[in-house]
Amino acid sequence: MSFDYIIVGAGSAGCVLAHRLSANPDCKVALIEAGGEPDTNHATIPGAATRMQGTKLDWAFSTVPQKHLFDRRIAYPRGRAVGGTSVINMMMYVRGNRADYDHWRSLGNAGWGYDDVLPYFRRSETNENFSDAYHGIDGPLSVTTPQHHPLCERFVAAAQSVGIPFNPDFNGAVQAGCGYFQATLRAGRRCGAKEAFIDPIRGHANLTLIRNALVIRLVIDRGRAVGVEYFVDGSIERASADGEVICAAGAIGSPHLLMLSGLGPSAHLASHGIPVVADLPGVGQDLQDHSGGCPVHGVLKEPDSYIAGPGDFVSAVADFEAGGGGPLATHHLDAGAFLYLSGDDTVPAYQAIFMPGVAEFYRTDGISDRTRFFLGGYLCRPRSRGTVTLASGNPLDRPLIDPNYFDDPEDLRLAVEATHRRIEILNAAPFDDVRLGQAQPGDASDANIINLIRRNASTTWHPTSTCRMGTDARAVVDGALRVRGIERLRICDASVMPTMTSGNVNAPIMMIAEKAADLILGKPV
Repeated sequence: MSFDYIIVGAGSAGCVLAHRLSANPDCKVALIEAGGEPDTNHATIPGAATRMQGTKLDWAFSTVPQKHLFDRRIAYPRGRAVGGTSVINMMMYVRGNRADYDHWRSLGNAGWGYDDVLPYFRRSETNENFSDAYHGIDGPLSVTTPQHHPLCERFVAAAQSVGIPFNPDFNGAVQAGCGYFQATLRAGRRCGAKEAFIDPIRGHANLTLIRNALVIRLVIDRGRAVGVEYFVDGSIERASADGEVICAAGAIGSPHLLMLSGLGPSAHLASHGIPVVADLPGVGQDLQDHSGGCPVHGVLKEPDSYIAGPGDFVSAVADFEAGGGGPLATHHLDAGAFLYLSGDDTVPAYQAIFMPGVAEFYRTDGISDRTRFFLGGYLCRPRSRGTVTLASGNPLDRPLIDPNYFDDPEDLRLAVEATHRRIEILNAAPFDDVRLGQAQPGDASDANIINLIRRNASTTWHPTSTCRMGTDARAVVDGALRVRGIERLRICDASVMPTMTSGNVNAPIMMIAEKAADLILGKPV
């Protein structure tokens, strides 16, 4: 089979690329995905999102032991389906901070400043609540500010009472403040990359969607990408590219595939018996991820006043399917704040996320006590750096994932400070008449908080930067996302971020793909 463009990975980036590249009927596009179609209604129900973890829709990776977290291995969910991680994520639509993109540009990545990328955010989006210079109203992706639990209003009032201003739009003129998150929902159900970008083009004759096919090698001929080999139905097949091959397999999958294909740190490749096609020392390096830390929660005095709906997950699903309501009608991450911390007086350093305990009750079949309410979050721009490396040269062996959480002491210091700030918010007066006692942990000493961070910190599903864009010796792609030293090969996913963005990364990944489509097609950018 021969195509103009081969896209490896039907995640958020791959779906956007397939949508835009196949808009030209003269372009033959192949989209190759290791997973299949999401075949459960649970994938579309907002409050059932975490039920997708550990299923066939999830790669179900885990990290190597984390040396700063008592050597714990961390579960590392990544979507394995048409739609990628947007099938199993929490649907939060957060673009990041203007300063994130201006920083990318300052590193030598021309065309990636905030003013450069804002049009691509707007092009993707139909926002149901905002229509202004920051938001689109006619894009494929539906974005809305969903309904919220009544306790969210208490949280917003509490945050304001301790000096955090209300912000009606975290994706607008400013990011700092407290308010309500936007989400990728349409008519009350998930609107992920599949729903937004693939479902509308399934009838296009020039798009070939190859499912349940694991790409095992990029075919490189005399320094040029000419196709891919993939494993499907027990045999190895090859697809040829007359134009370009675009890796959109994500911050774990893309570096893994490059290294299997001989593109990466030469000594590491040689140690696994892989012939070196191009010595690219940055492949698999500079892994960045947002990590949650110390749990902070309050307990309700009268939980029955704030808890509605059936007492089990199956009944809650039936409640939702009957009328689109009930406790599963929201992802329960509806409110939060972007907070300044000490030493950071220009952009917020921490994203706080408020969650009523009812969410955990339904996610865990009642194992968690739904009488609690939580305030979680993570540092927006952690300093610690990790790696994705080969376990072997066998493409069926999973890569070794080491986020190296809290390796930089400054990350731990700021996480402790943020924990004190979160406790302050939950102890504020607007919670006094509903909160039993004080927020937990009651022992708010730095030593106890550090211990709790080391015992509880985990991923928040945002790996980036393992094939990063830049001009230095470790950069893997240039500003046009072309892999250095290899013709007709690009990478388009979270792995190319020079540094991670301040917040959830799904929206920035889609933006990167929107811009990449114009770069590939030679349109003005």
